[in-house]
Amino acid sequence: MTKVIVVASIMGFILIYSVIMALKPKNESVEDKVKRLVAEKEDTPVKAKKAASWKEYLTSLSKYTPRKWGKQLDKDLYSGDIGLTGREFIVMQIFLFILAFLIALILLPLSAVFIILPLLSLIFPRLYISSAKNKKIKKFNNQLPDILLTLANSLKAGFSLFQAMEMAAQEMPDPLSSEIKMTLKEMAYGESTENALLNLSQRVESKDLELMVTAILIQRQIGGNLAEILINIHDTIQERLQIQGEIKTLTAQGRLSGYIIGALPILIGLVITMMQPSFMMPLFQDPLGIVLLCCGAVLEIIGFIAIRKIVNIKF
Repeated sequence: MTKVIVVASIMGFILIYSVIMALKPKNESVEDKVKRLVAEKEDTPVKAKKAASWKEYLTSLSKYTPRKWGKQLDKDLYSGDIGLTGREFIVMQIFLFILAFLIALILLPLSAVFIILPLLSLIFPRLYISSAKNKKIKKFNNQLPDILLTLANSLKAGFSLFQAMEMAAQEMPDPLSSEIKMTLKEMAYGESTENALLNLSQRVESKDLELMVTAILIQRQIGGNLAEILINIHDTIQERLQIQGEIKTLTAQGRLSGYIIGALPILIGLVITMMQPSFMMPLFQDPLGIVLLCCGAVLEIIGFIAIRKIVNIKF
């Protein structure tokens, strides 16, 4: 019990120290001093600063994390439309880990199973990033046929590629619109069209977009009717999306069966625990019961992944 108190005290100290460092007043810059002096001279009241939000605290704490830690995370967070930098995400994950660790220490006397809480606090945020990233790519791919048709029609009407992209950025919704606007900004600031399109492909990481970018780059090197090429790509992607929709409909029963089979043991265990707690307690208190629970959880995960692999057909 003494070890638990010592560790909890250390973790609490780290949390309090981090908050104090985030709230520590910064040195006033020369610009802020000039604004304050001018306001005092003109007898105009200085506007009260707004209360700092949690995002500002997170940004303040992120300055103490190494920059190289967040490089890859920056790209993944941007791809998932998550409004955090890599270093801010690391700070948030550290806080989450400390919180989960403290909760595990409190609940540890009840069962050793709760020791996995800190591990889950490290895994689930990364899974959320991956899920948000895949969701954005899927939404982008669904919008891609529309922009291909818009670009092709604009090129047929006599617009340049830059003008056609500007028109598409105005008409299309996010996330496609924001990505096209960023590409246009890169081109306006002096980046070559080829590099700007390659940057777009790297940011989104979509195979369909990569196909479109490759076709545009080849056309710019060897020539050809770009409008006709884009229409052919549009027809190909449209047929692929249609086939994916049909496959998703046909495999819906398999996916639902996987979800039900995966959730059934957990639901039955919860019901039995609520109806007769003494019957389930040995699983949480006896070492052999804990081992059986861990083995059951691993087998559940393996079975769920196997069903997902079967019903998710890639082509």
